[in-house]
Amino acid sequence: MHYGVVDAQGKLVHAIDVPLPGPRLPHDMAFSENYAILNDLPLFWDPAMIELGAHVPRFYRDIPTRFAVVPRRGNTEDIKWFEADPTYVLHWINAYEEGDWLILDGFFQHDPMPAKREGTAKPLSLYRSVDLDRLQTRPHRWRFNLVTGETKEESLSDRVMEFGMINPQIAGKNYRYTYNMTGKPGWFLFDGLVKQDVLTGTEERYFFGEGVFGSETPFAPRTGATAEDDGYLLTFTTDMNRDCSECLIFDATRLTDGPIARVRLPERISSGTHSCWTPAEALASRQ
Repeated sequence: MHYGVVDAQGKLVHAIDVPLPGPRLPHDMAFSENYAILNDLPLFWDPAMIELGAHVPRFYRDIPTRFAVVPRRGNTEDIKWFEADPTYVLHWINAYEEGDWLILDGFFQHDPMPAKREGTAKPLSLYRSVDLDRLQTRPHRWRFNLVTGETKEESLSDRVMEFGMINPQIAGKNYRYTYNMTGKPGWFLFDGLVKQDVLTGTEERYFFGEGVFGSETPFAPRTGATAEDDGYLLTFTTDMNRDCSECLIFDATRLTDGPIARVRLPERISSGTHSCWTPAEALASRQ
């Protein structure tokens, strides 16, 4: 695996190799103020099938999850490895430092390779086999002691969720709120949004409604914001009942009140996953 740093001008300014025992399937990474966190997860191509020319993923329950922690401008010899319970993680939420400890939050899959649903043809069978309820994805916390090499981990919620977003201004720092998607059982579709307080464990949920599905929900800080959740949540929804799509905007401090604004899109869009918000001045500077 290769790790690199790209500057604000889009130039690769630092790159190193991260040694692995074989090909892996990383999807995401995390960073704190001083460290990058990469992963070696025990779900990867079956080596025996690769020799036959087929790429078949397999989850190895007897192999631990491994994390590579490296200073953000560090070298290969600076990497520290930590082991944890076997799982697959599609997305990380945030990471931050606390004394000798490095804290990492993400979505732990309790069943990364669920049995395929019978009676449905490909690719529908695959699409219906990766719904959040079958993968059993829940917010999880890993703690790595950078001095002793110890690893601790714990669940952050009993609710099945994924695709967490935070206030981008506190990325890599100690934080309190994450905004996660809930899934429609039996489908890889997002039917609601949860504001999770990782400090107190409390959760607030908004349900989009029957037949309405949303996208990942980025946070847009309010101009002059004074609190971490002082801002807005934005999501694109697809309404299968009315054959239309909207951009819903929420006050992040009052999620359960529902959207404070709705923007009707000119066309219905397909239900998607990732999305992002960028301030207008940042876009203007790239033109």
